[in-house]
Amino acid sequence: MTNKNLIASDKIAGEFLNKIGKSLEQYAIREYNKSAFAKSAMLAIMENNDLASALMSEQGRITLFQALRYAASTGLSLNPQEGKACLIAYEKDGKHNISYQIMKNGMIDLAMDSGNVEFLTVDTVRDGDLFSLEKTSDGDKYHFTPALQDRGEIIGFFAAIKLKSGSSHVCWMTKEEIEGHRDAYSAMYKYKPEKSPWAKSFEGMGLKTVIKKLFRNLRISREVDIAVGTDDKMEVGDTPDLPGFSADDVKKKLEEKGNEKNTDAKVKDANFKNAEKKEQGGSLL
Repeated sequence: MTNKNLIASDKIAGEFLNKIGKSLEQYAIREYNKSAFAKSAMLAIMENNDLASALMSEQGRITLFQALRYAASTGLSLNPQEGKACLIAYEKDGKHNISYQIMKNGMIDLAMDSGNVEFLTVDTVRDGDLFSLEKTSDGDKYHFTPALQDRGEIIGFFAAIKLKSGSSHVCWMTKEEIEGHRDAYSAMYKYKPEKSPWAKSFEGMGLKTVIKKLFRNLRISREVDIAVGTDDKMEVGDTPDLPGFSADDVKKKLEEKGNEKNTDAKVKDANFKNAEKKEQGGSLL
């Protein structure tokens, strides 16, 4: 991309983000700095020539808007340096597309922000390491001792969590299971494997995959459930008949949450008025 085209794409990106900024706010499932989120999106586009090129086409802008709706639901920074979430440009059927993916650090942030987690870790196990997992009636237990040198090839990944309720859970996946998940569910890996995050960091994607599997079997928070669901949907290429949360699902859940709050407020108000009447009635006796 020439410097002239880069300047043009930066201008288009800025105008585009300003135009859709307000509409993205309705997808925000949790509180976060909207201005910082928009700046991180702009930074992600400016630092990636593929994203900038994709933004020059109508299809690129349409898919960017869809990706940003998902991103807005989590509020995770898109700054590449933070490694929490990212925008990925790729070509499908000769057309530019942009996808959104939550990374390992983003999943951990959402879980820790819930206030329900006491301890959380995720790591890679290599053939020189010592790793054991025990399933007991008191919860999952594991022992992990990384080799100090010559750790060898990757053989698997694990994620472990202890909730403040006292329960502990460990999820283990072999390298082969991770590869099987990638081959079965990653639409981008099928269409453009060289552009896929799997090609850039197999280890990073393996860590994210095992922590998502752990989260699917737990109830940590609504925000974590939605993050896992939306990430699953984006990973498979937003196929409508597959499970997961669409951006509109998120919006609907927000509206339902707002209705629940309004109902609770009305009930509380009615209870307060009833109590007030009783107190007034009592004072007349």
